[in-house]
Amino acid sequence: MKKSAYLIMTLSLLIVLGSYSGIASASGKIQVAVSVLPQAYFVERLGGNRVNVQVMIPAGASPEMYEPTPQQLVRLSDSDIYIKVGAPAFPFEEKYLHIIAGKNKKMTLVNMSDGTRYREQDPHVWLSPFCVKIAARNIYQALSLYDPQYRDYYGKNLTAFLRDIEKLDRKIRTLLTDKRGYAFLVYHPAWGYFADEYGLKQMAIEEEGKIKGASHIREMIDIARRKGIKVLFVQKGFDTKSARTIAHEIGGKVVEVDPLERDWLKGMEAFAEILNQVLRK
Repeated sequence: MKKSAYLIMTLSLLIVLGSYSGIASASGKIQVAVSVLPQAYFVERLGGNRVNVQVMIPAGASPEMYEPTPQQLVRLSDSDIYIKVGAPAFPFEEKYLHIIAGKNKKMTLVNMSDGTRYREQDPHVWLSPFCVKIAARNIYQALSLYDPQYRDYYGKNLTAFLRDIEKLDRKIRTLLTDKRGYAFLVYHPAWGYFADEYGLKQMAIEEEGKIKGASHIREMIDIARRKGIKVLFVQKGFDTKSARTIAHEIGGKVVEVDPLERDWLKGMEAFAEILNQVLRK
């Protein structure tokens, strides 16, 4: 988006948000907004029947490219808490959260990733069980501070969620126990935190949302051929035309995976099971 167009949109949103009076939730639930779908799962696991969650970036949209609608931003003026991903290099949050926070003074802004060691230029912290444990504790603290009379309820939910994360981690480690040092090929580099956690190597066609160039693509193809890699992972819902061309070059196929799966436990386990079948040294 050109700078002038962005400024016009920003001013328009400020006018809209400034004129919106807000409507209290008839349900009495805490109104929580999040950036991506997996966060909704985290908040619902911790908050249970005490929360109502609004997700800003819908299924099938790119967190790097998505532009929220004015209606979404208007609805945010009635949110009690915004749980942000918080990792650097997340354009959506960098671009819009200061506008939202500036117009909704009552909203508590929470960084779910506070305490995480970030990967450079990689916002996908939710694809690491270790990082999600940190996120779960941060979300628990936020809900408990906002709604202290239900602290014990949130604490029980936290214990149950951490138990499920640990169970998932054990299953992934069992599946990948003999795969340390192995590589997998992706179009968009979403799985770096996952790869670091389980001793794998992610090879990506894109970098920072952009294709690096023909020489980089050729290098990835050559490495994939040498290693016998026959699968190129692409994000579910994205155009696969370029990916299919690359897959053809390595004599392999394109496999869709969803790093934005709302059912986070299910999505992580499914990815690990696929990796177990396709990883190559």
